[in-house]
Amino acid sequence: MLCHITRPDCVLMEVEVDAKANGEDCLSKVCQRLGIIEVDYFGLQYTGSKGESLWLNLRNRISQQVENVSPCRLKLRVKFFVEPHLILQEQTRHLFLMHVKEELVLGSLKLESDQLVELCALLAQAELGDYHQHTAEYFCTQIYGQECDPNTVTSIIARHKELQSLSQASAEYQALQLLSSLENYGMEWHWARDTEGHKVAIGVGPEGLLICKEDFTTVNKFIYPAILMATQTGKNVYVTITKDEGNNLVLLFKFMTTSAASGLYRAITETHAFYRCDTVTNAVMMQYSRDFKGHLASLFLNDSADLSKQYIFDVQRTSKEAYDHARRTLFRAGLKSVVQGSFVSHPRHKGAGDADEAVIEACREKLQKLQEALICALCCDAEIDTVFCPCGHLVCCHSCASKLQCCPVCRSEVDCVQHVYLPTFSGLLDLVEPCRDMDNRHIGLAPHRDIIDVSRREENCCKT
Repeated sequence: MLCHITRPDCVLMEVEVDAKANGEDCLSKVCQRLGIIEVDYFGLQYTGSKGESLWLNLRNRISQQVENVSPCRLKLRVKFFVEPHLILQEQTRHLFLMHVKEELVLGSLKLESDQLVELCALLAQAELGDYHQHTAEYFCTQIYGQECDPNTVTSIIARHKELQSLSQASAEYQALQLLSSLENYGMEWHWARDTEGHKVAIGVGPEGLLICKEDFTTVNKFIYPAILMATQTGKNVYVTITKDEGNNLVLLFKFMTTSAASGLYRAITETHAFYRCDTVTNAVMMQYSRDFKGHLASLFLNDSADLSKQYIFDVQRTSKEAYDHARRTLFRAGLKSVVQGSFVSHPRHKGAGDADEAVIEACREKLQKLQEALICALCCDAEIDTVFCPCGHLVCCHSCASKLQCCPVCRSEVDCVQHVYLPTFSGLLDLVEPCRDMDNRHIGLAPHRDIIDVSRREENCCKT
């Protein structure tokens, strides 16, 4: 099955998956090509029969959700927005920023005049670099939908000049940090009609539900602790709100299609589980439905069989679990990602590919052995920094060594433990000296010191 994926920065990607592939298979391939490990924040959207945007359920087959059209057209979008300081990869932060820019154009995010000046200057610095009068372009026209006030443009230019020499990554981080302070940051919008027939926008965000008019003027706001229950019946979604007086308020939202109503119901449940829960409970993860064929088969087979199961929700980790998973993955396999990611902007010379791969592979193996040799043999987490006296063995960290009465290597009695200072990875570069004999210029980066320094920074960041 051929899938065309539109990224938040409007770049089209082509991905081929098996005809029976789940949505998770497609998303994994897309994120792998982009070098993104923080996959839990993203999802794939498709367009429904009435033009509504729907999330692809990643745990179910693509062919059962999207009309049988080749190629299958999907959109890569941020499903769960987190604070910028919790994003570990620059690629992830870039896609977050591109998605929020779309929200600015739609009008769901409101900026003050000083915020507009700062944001436009940061975006220009990130996309165009230092100010130049012939190449300077600003985002304010797209936000306003018309020409900006000349005084505003003058202020943006002045601020852009002050940002000289600011790197693209730093500019994007500051821009996303500014946008994350806005009230509607991270809201997923659903369009419906209330009990009076008025068109409303329902925003589902990290804190709760936001009910707005068509122009995104706030009508009401409900936090998750006040939401007692959410149910779906056909094209209608009912949200029960607990009031201070003890009476319950039931909100009714009417949608054009059943799938659109299901989209709001899913969003409320998944967003609440992602942001507010310690872990995603089985009551959420294991909810599923079956078609008529599946129900008949379940009568004769074990009810737990996966035949014709259609999972309702696809959220599998909470916000904290997603962060921890990405941090650990980057720590354990980050060296390989750093090496592969560096080649994107450093093309190799022709004919040097095989030799470069051999050099990199040799460096990976040696660096992996170095890292393993400096990790505590007992807790397998901290670095070794303590020697046993009088035997002199050095195999574990101070926390583990202080709990032992005999050496785990020679079993001799320990009189005392002594803290020692081992050399850093950069001080052990001579162990990978044979790899330096090859021509490093073909690789596009220094294959030893740069990789080790980056790996070291990732390691320290993860341990923090």
